[in-house]
Amino acid sequence: MTDMTVHSFDEATRVLHDRTNLEKLQSFTPQDMEGRLDLLREILASLDNPETAYRTVHITGTKGKGSTCVMLEALLRESGHKVGRFTSPHLYSFTERLMINGIACPPDEFTTLFFSVCERIEPTAFQSLTYFELLTLLVFVYFAQKQIDVAIFEVGLGGRLDATNVCRPDVSVITSISYDHTAQLGPTLSDIATEKSGIIKPDVPVVTTVLHPEPLNVIRNKAQSIGSPLYVLGEHFFAHRSSASEASRYTFQYEAQLPQFPVELSLNDVTLTMPGIHQVCNAAAAISAFLLLQCPNGRRQTADGSRKSVGLTSAGFRNALCNVSLLLRVEIIRPNDESPTFVFDGAHNRASMQALVATVSELFPNRQLLLIFGASQGKDVEGMFAELNGHFSHIFLTQTSESSRRFPPQELRAVFILPETTVTAVENCQDAWEQCVRMADKEDVICITGSLYLAAELRKRMTEKFVPIWQNAIITEIF
Repeated sequence: MTDMTVHSFDEATRVLHDRTNLEKLQSFTPQDMEGRLDLLREILASLDNPETAYRTVHITGTKGKGSTCVMLEALLRESGHKVGRFTSPHLYSFTERLMINGIACPPDEFTTLFFSVCERIEPTAFQSLTYFELLTLLVFVYFAQKQIDVAIFEVGLGGRLDATNVCRPDVSVITSISYDHTAQLGPTLSDIATEKSGIIKPDVPVVTTVLHPEPLNVIRNKAQSIGSPLYVLGEHFFAHRSSASEASRYTFQYEAQLPQFPVELSLNDVTLTMPGIHQVCNAAAAISAFLLLQCPNGRRQTADGSRKSVGLTSAGFRNALCNVSLLLRVEIIRPNDESPTFVFDGAHNRASMQALVATVSELFPNRQLLLIFGASQGKDVEGMFAELNGHFSHIFLTQTSESSRRFPPQELRAVFILPETTVTAVENCQDAWEQCVRMADKEDVICITGSLYLAAELRKRMTEKFVPIWQNAIITEIF
């Protein structure tokens, strides 16, 4: 990299944003990324291989990987570890992707990191790096500089060709697999599983919560072919819902026993703050990954939840998981007693929309539900609409303010053919927000979903609108 004389955060931001950003493109193919990992490995070698300075958990999946990341981070922090977490996309600032113990990289530290690393990369190689590749290289170095104990890397897209796949994991995790990014990953669940199972490394234990036989068989075959121990939910470790009662809606038991699993652990009455029965599966994946970190390469050892050998007491497991939250994952906020309840969620494919509808219907029985929906181009809007049908009294179709991939609301309206549902197309999402809020009663529930970017934009609007009473907002007020 050359001519880097202005060492400011704004300049670092400009140079970063000049990179090709595949997150904003729909036209790229896996072939475009072939050979890129070799380049990243060469650059990492020139940077003294920072990815080897800490232990690593690598997580992929169609949905659930972000929640699994934060749950695993909570368990590791509860056990006294310093934890780095690299996730994507960000909501408000790209520095959110570089987290240490839940704190985003400060702008001044990012500026120093950015220029010190970029100036060590050969100019031609630097010019070829994409936005995500450069951030991935930066986070490897950042975590090494900060002397973390464990890094959690969330795959950006797929797995096999993702920039994070140059990491050297101690444990790999594959959460649920469903249809998304089919243009890049393939049209079938087997195709998608093939790309995601590309993170599996020889002799590195793998945890999966995939239940569908088609993608699970792909994962089994890949693990078996390279000698990686595989641990499957419902076969090697177990999570059972404790109760469907209002007081303990998402309380569950976790069980792992020899010889199916290399560590023994029984946990009762683990309660999650994050709504949705699907989060129980994510929590089980996080617990299992945490346990496997205690026994390198999946070697067996006996332990129980009260012994230090698994790094946490039973109370420690419960305490860590009951305090986990993640923005825009069925995030429930009621600003005041006179306001409707808002549910912000980043669901953007059919499976995640199905989970959201099921969760909201369970949480708010006999309440009128309204919806603000926007989507990105290339998403399965027909499938999402099929899951939404019949659950909402009024739907506002809109779009984010800035995304180049936004789906115009009038085009969404042409796709959304559901005669029994009242639908309004609104060009400006701020106007859609105002119309929906005016229509809603204080007992109603407004869901904002279909696009992580739309949910993030309108969540920011809410926090600004209700300041200063925001500090007294009723958060997840049903629990």
